[in-house]
Amino acid sequence: MKRALFSIVFFILLCFLGNHTIDYTMGRHIESRSPYSLAFASIGAFSLESHQDCWAKLRTSSTENELKRYMRQMASSLNLEYKPDKVLIHSSEQGLEMEYSTTVNGIDYYLALQSITNHEETHFIVSAKTSEPDKAIPSLKEQLQKIGILEWHDYYLYKGELKNTFDEEGTSQLAGVVMKNLDAVTIENYHEGMTFSSTGYSQSLAKSIKPIWSDGQRYNVQVAFYSSPSQDKTYVYIGFPLIVGNY
Repeated sequence: MKRALFSIVFFILLCFLGNHTIDYTMGRHIESRSPYSLAFASIGAFSLESHQDCWAKLRTSSTENELKRYMRQMASSLNLEYKPDKVLIHSSEQGLEMEYSTTVNGIDYYLALQSITNHEETHFIVSAKTSEPDKAIPSLKEQLQKIGILEWHDYYLYKGELKNTFDEEGTSQLAGVVMKNLDAVTIENYHEGMTFSSTGYSQSLAKSIKPIWSDGQRYNVQVAFYSSPSQDKTYVYIGFPLIVGNY
């Protein structure tokens, strides 16, 4: 469980790649500052990047024409300009993959589809990220629900930095401050090398963030710190319900 939470990865992404209580709905900008920026501010961190990942699965394989139709539907539901000539298509013995990337108003979008013939499955992935601190990414899940045939799941990741490095005790204290600001109870801590992670559950997020269950525990927030002595910086990550990928 410890290592799994530390480096949790979407299984479908592997096919393609890679005190103030906060009460809010994810993906929306509340008042003048977003919740994650308030959490960063509580420890003096600067925001670097906001990231959303959405994915869904269709329990049947798809033809090339069907994938093209799905790609167009995803782009349309997100109000993105769709340029068919910019779609990358890859075929293999396992199936067919399609990718489409575009940037709109400072937000980078990545749309991907994969039809796995042997498993009779079609995977849908949509990611959006921005490095503009005051830019709020619209909820991908809410927009993608327009497609109507899929059950979408979403993860959020926010990255920031501190201008110093910290030992395990220091990062543990910083993680405690962030978790407190998110009204979260820490369930598990993990430390390896220059990395420290806290995973927990926030009742305030219960209505907006579907928890992940593991070993009888539920989680809907994870905070991680990575200190880089060579850069004299510490990178801060806040993930809902968990951090996706390695850091």
